[in-house]
Amino acid sequence: MIDSRMKRSRSFVTQAAILSLSGFAVKIIGLLFRIPLTTILGDSMGIFTAAYSIYAMLFMISTSGLPVAISRMIAVSSEKGRYVETIKILRMSIYAFGIVGVICSFFLFFFAEPIAIWSEHPDSVLALKVIAPTLLFICIESAFRGYFQGLRNMYPTAISQFIEAFIKLSVGLGATLWARYMGYPVQVQAAFAISGLTLGVFLGMLYLVLYKFMSKKTHVKQTSTESMRYKKIAKRLVIIALPVTITSSALYLSQFLDTLVINKVLIGSGVGAATAEALYTTYTALAISISDLIPATLIYPIAISILPAVAGTIALKKHKIAVGYIVSSIRISGIIALPSSLCLFVLARPCIALIYGANWGNEITLASGKTLMPIDIAAPALSILALGIFFISLLSTTNALLQAVGRIYYPLISVGAGVVLLIVAEVGLVSIKQIGIFGAPISSIICYTVALLMNMRFLRKSQNMKLPPKRLFLKPFIAACITAFYSYISYKFVHYFWQSNFNSSPDGRLASLMILIITAISGVALYAFVLLIIKGITADEVRLLPKGNRLCEFLIRKGWIKNSRVFDDAK
Repeated sequence: MIDSRMKRSRSFVTQAAILSLSGFAVKIIGLLFRIPLTTILGDSMGIFTAAYSIYAMLFMISTSGLPVAISRMIAVSSEKGRYVETIKILRMSIYAFGIVGVICSFFLFFFAEPIAIWSEHPDSVLALKVIAPTLLFICIESAFRGYFQGLRNMYPTAISQFIEAFIKLSVGLGATLWARYMGYPVQVQAAFAISGLTLGVFLGMLYLVLYKFMSKKTHVKQTSTESMRYKKIAKRLVIIALPVTITSSALYLSQFLDTLVINKVLIGSGVGAATAEALYTTYTALAISISDLIPATLIYPIAISILPAVAGTIALKKHKIAVGYIVSSIRISGIIALPSSLCLFVLARPCIALIYGANWGNEITLASGKTLMPIDIAAPALSILALGIFFISLLSTTNALLQAVGRIYYPLISVGAGVVLLIVAEVGLVSIKQIGIFGAPISSIICYTVALLMNMRFLRKSQNMKLPPKRLFLKPFIAACITAFYSYISYKFVHYFWQSNFNSSPDGRLASLMILIITAISGVALYAFVLLIIKGITADEVRLLPKGNRLCEFLIRKGWIKNSRVFDDAK
């Protein structure tokens, strides 16, 4: 029984690893897209960013709830062997997604101009119209992704994501270069850039449809003839999807509010319109784009993979196994997020310098009269955002866990409270001249922290379990602090060495690459070593890794970990 559970637990980690690898590749492709695009559009990159942010908000509304609802319902039905029911759920979801997608696409296309004017980015009208059909494509695509994720098959999702990213890079960048060569204005160039995303999503959707109808791996073994009626399926989809959609939309609202609030508040505090636009572009294009890499690549796949695993065990009334999944997923998320957060805090500047270059953009003259390069503003903003990576990572995981155990309204309450504080804090902090643009990342941390604390309390109460922060995170935090301190010393040493021995700038791409390679490779090794020395990782958590059984046996023989197990038999 225990071995079976460990095998299934490894399965959710394996599926998460598949999505993580895909997500990493997608993010690299995304950076390869954004780096030259940022160079091509320059300060007008804000047009692309604004259009994409508005689209992303509508995308979140149209797709966030139903994939979770489908994944949860498919997981429960497949655990009970109800093949016919899984097909009904998929059909109903495609129908529902299609309606939502058509509505959102028409809304964005026909209301592109008032939306662009309202958000203080009137030049983004054409880009919004070009991206509008994507909402329909992504809705259909998300129905199939939810279906496959419920069956714990992340390969189709991973491949479709790669297709989207590759087409976005090749077509979007190629079209932008052609538009620039033809001498089109920047508004048209931004629209051409975003056309690659529209085509990429369409082809990703097409792949998922073909995979479903051509692959034999998408079938559920039928052991029960029971099946819900379509009317009941539709009702359950709405009951589950609606609060999840509102929760996800509210969480994403933090970035959407940046589009609406930052320019307005900065201008209201006396900053010139051109300076406000430059600050907004610097913050969103340089700082946010990098801070999103770690949660999206490493943590969100855990949340996606753990939901069907927990929902399936809950459906079979195996509470102790579900608790084991909950503890493991929170611990793994923390073990990954803590060093990522603290190390990015100290390495923000070389990360920006490597990806975008130290001389990106034009000088920005602040209200005080001080003139700075964009990297001088983006680096401290990214350092602040880095501290929030731990909180948003755990928030995503705990949101998925609460949804998996059927407490779908709890994340809505916690995230709603966080967003209210975000709005108040962002308006208040950004308007203070001494804080300015840095009020945005500070406000985001406040939002994520409050929502996470509420989620942890909801989990403890609803599942009658203990989640002591000290036992969950203290030792990984100690190891992460040691690693971050080492990374800072290494950064300063390589920076000084480069400045003393080479003619090129220590903020150059080559120097930044050397800094990050040295600190990343040695930092990962140091973090793992410290975790083992202070007994910060359990045998069960090692077993979840690829080749985990062999590694676990070796570490037990060396006395570095104890042979403890989380997945006790459930009575």
